[in-house]
Amino acid sequence: MKTPIPFILLIFTGMLFLGSCANSRQVVANRKTALLESKLPSYQCFVELTDGSIIDFTTLELVTGMYKSPHLLADGKVKIYPNEITSYQNKDHFAISSAGFSYGGHKSNIASETLPGFAVRIAAGRLNVYIKKYKNDHTVIDEFFLQEGSGQVLAYTPELMDALIKNNPEALDFFNNNRKQVRLTKQLKSTARIFNDAYFESNPGSFDPNSVALSGKRKPKKW
Repeated sequence: MKTPIPFILLIFTGMLFLGSCANSRQVVANRKTALLESKLPSYQCFVELTDGSIIDFTTLELVTGMYKSPHLLADGKVKIYPNEITSYQNKDHFAISSAGFSYGGHKSNIASETLPGFAVRIAAGRLNVYIKKYKNDHTVIDEFFLQEGSGQVLAYTPELMDALIKNNPEALDFFNNNRKQVRLTKQLKSTARIFNDAYFESNPGSFDPNSVALSGKRKPKKW
């Protein structure tokens, strides 16, 4: 004879499930907000070619699917493949190729959020933070990278973050005091914001928010 599940246990289980769903939705919403906030403000859609040239488009869509090589579709007609560009921006995010990263990281062929091998930016300023998905066995994992100014892009470690923000006590305290209480995505984004706000207050005009992370001059041209 089966023992009936107590009604109160069913309610408790349901509350845990609903709470988990709500948390997951909030994580997705926070991630989307971070991506949008770190876009280049004066440019909607563009690609940066491997020679440093910039091409502006009206729309730029990520295309994936069975028997399709992941690519960007510009203005509904121009196909652009990962090996042709070093960075791009569409309506959702700004992303750069991890082929230009200086150290660390895992190879990735995942194209669920951006082109395979690309990392999307979640914080912009004197301290840039990027996030990239890679697969470990059957699990998709977020991997983080840090960049000071237009310098090398390095795989995140707590020690690296400490070194980059050591001259900002407020950012340093926030980062080290919230390691266990805040999800890493939010922690890095918030830490970078504290650091960047303080840096630009003391160094006004030191950063061009419209500059592309991995290139020098913009050279607009037509495709």
